[in-house]
Amino acid sequence: NNAIHGTVPKELGMLSQLQHLYLNDNNLDGVLPIEVGNLNSLTKLDLSRNNLNSSLIHLGNSTSYSYLNASHNALTSFPFGEGWKNLETFDLSNNEIHQDISIDLAGLASIKELFLSRNYFYGSIPNEISSLIHMEILHLDFNNLAGIIPDDILSLVRLRELKLSHSRQEVQCFKGAGGCDVDVIDYTGGSICCYGDNDEKICSTETGIEIENNNFCLTPGLRGTIPAGFANTPYLQVLDLSNNFLTGNIPPEIGGLLRLRMLDLTNNTLTGSIPSVLGALVSAAIRVHGNDMIRGENKNDMIAPLSLCSNVPEFDLFNDTTWCPPERNALRAFYNEAKGEEWINATGWVDEFNSHCEWRGVECNNAGKIVTLLLNNSGLSGKISDSIGNLTSLETIDLRDNCMEAGTR
Repeated sequence: NNAIHGTVPKELGMLSQLQHLYLNDNNLDGVLPIEVGNLNSLTKLDLSRNNLNSSLIHLGNSTSYSYLNASHNALTSFPFGEGWKNLETFDLSNNEIHQDISIDLAGLASIKELFLSRNYFYGSIPNEISSLIHMEILHLDFNNLAGIIPDDILSLVRLRELKLSHSRQEVQCFKGAGGCDVDVIDYTGGSICCYGDNDEKICSTETGIEIENNNFCLTPGLRGTIPAGFANTPYLQVLDLSNNFLTGNIPPEIGGLLRLRMLDLTNNTLTGSIPSVLGALVSAAIRVHGNDMIRGENKNDMIAPLSLCSNVPEFDLFNDTTWCPPERNALRAFYNEAKGEEWINATGWVDEFNSHCEWRGVECNNAGKIVTLLLNNSGLSGKISDSIGNLTSLETIDLRDNCMEAGTR
């Protein structure tokens, strides 16, 4: 954390016993000398938060790295060393790297933490990523990725963080002749890549390709369904798949990830109902807005599972009175304190998706507000919940002939 400027001196290469080199948070620019790349004892190298803009090609010569951080620079490419078999942490985030994501990942046999966020990596996530069996943190968000999320990614059983968000891009049109891999007239399907401003390479699978006025129009982004198999990743704490073109249902097995702290599925095109098992993630921040097709169990209902609305305060629709009617939560609290499981007839009560206005003994007005609660002679016991005070439109309460305790507290 100094203000050192200029280039990295080649004389550092004379320090043959050097193991740790921290040059982060300075104003260094230019090219990293080959002499530094040849330091065979160097295990930790931090070049982050400088103004380096070369490819750092010389770093590929060393086989001793365990930690390599070149984040927050202006790099436009980066060679992945074939001999980096001891590398555990690799951070290239926040650069300007234009490179195919299908790089030689197989050489990173020991990698645990891989940060490639906020670059211009393009192409599809390779299936070979499953070979990185030690992976714990994988951040590929804010890139120009296309294709599907491979199922093999969930074979990384040690995974704690998976960020694949923000590959969704606006449509871009290119002239077929010269600007793309193939001319429009010769295109017969499949993925293509085109070149935009500053030779930025934009790729898309066939699903994101349209032809308009003899031009290719590409809408890159991750597509397809969210892969199944999250039961294989029990240590997962962060799952961010937001701002893509993902379709299909939310896999229910995500609700079994009890270590999850963040689930972000916002701004996709997901369908189906929100799984009620997500209500078990009581300590997680759960984000699902921006998926206009998500509905309740009946496709025309806009209602979230009761357990999510009552158990998970960091659910992004928690305070949305349409998706999470507050009177439904109040009735659930009433049910619990009045020992609802022992009632003679509790038809409809605390159902995950049914409207509370359909629960036995509940009547609502046209605005969906509860006006009548008729539960006389129904086997109620326990106490009357304070939450009944939240039913502000209530006109009639009939709790006769039950075994309620005399006081509320």
